[in-house]
Amino acid sequence: MLRSLALGCAAAFAFLGASPDVAPLATPSANPAADALFARARLYWRERKDVPYLRYGVLVRYLHTGHVFDNWWDAYERTSDKAIGLVPLLDPVENNRRLGGVPFSIFGLKIFDTNPDAEPIRIDEPRIDPTSSFGVAAREGGVTVSAPTPEPEPTGAPEFRQLANIDVSVRDYRIEIVGTDTLDGIVATHLTFVPLADPAVYRIRDLWLDPATGRPIQMVVQGILNGKPYDSVKWMVRYTLVDGREYLQQLIAEEPLHFGFDTVVPKFEFDFVDFHFPDAVPQFTFDRPF
Repeated sequence: MLRSLALGCAAAFAFLGASPDVAPLATPSANPAADALFARARLYWRERKDVPYLRYGVLVRYLHTGHVFDNWWDAYERTSDKAIGLVPLLDPVENNRRLGGVPFSIFGLKIFDTNPDAEPIRIDEPRIDPTSSFGVAAREGGVTVSAPTPEPEPTGAPEFRQLANIDVSVRDYRIEIVGTDTLDGIVATHLTFVPLADPAVYRIRDLWLDPATGRPIQMVVQGILNGKPYDSVKWMVRYTLVDGREYLQQLIAEEPLHFGFDTVVPKFEFDFVDFHFPDAVPQFTFDRPF
């Protein structure tokens, strides 16, 4: 009877095209050293300790037809829920200069403007979390193995010693080590990323990190803000250390941005400056007016 059952199981596996052997829990990493470095960067970010409030300045700078346009905001963030309060900083002289002139359009397409310094696009509020990891700390990947557990005391029952805890999750990227580059005086390791799932969700393409600490120094991500045209180009992400904590310093578009049908902005960047850490913020700072 047992022989017949064993033969029947073997026949079933053969019919399904599967081996009767138990499948492994996870596929070995394509590059264990690269995955280990990314795991270190992920751990670095997850262990950060934020202060309750941030105050900082945001500059949105872009180039259009040879003119540089700067737009400034005074910004606050409540780190517990990432709420952001923004107040535009307006220069009356600059504002009047940009609002002068008359645009001429045909079928909604602007042909020319009598004011060469007129603001060519509408700038959205820069609601970008200055503590964002852009996916580094979003989820775990690969296989992690913990230290062996202590051997239990004898109880008379058969002993099954636990050798390791293995947490398995789907790998999000294929990661490779490219080499090293010196950034901010640090010999940073350069990793490249190929998403193994939806590239619109898994957006990291390059990462430079301090191999000694795991601190990310700069990245390249495919798209930000989940809205056009910002989500359709690559961005260089640069970080800075302030009081021992990592904050965004710059987001620089690596490709031209296309606003509508007729406006191309060849250079566009966000700059985050002058970080302060107040104990409290003005009332209604995070209340939206709508």
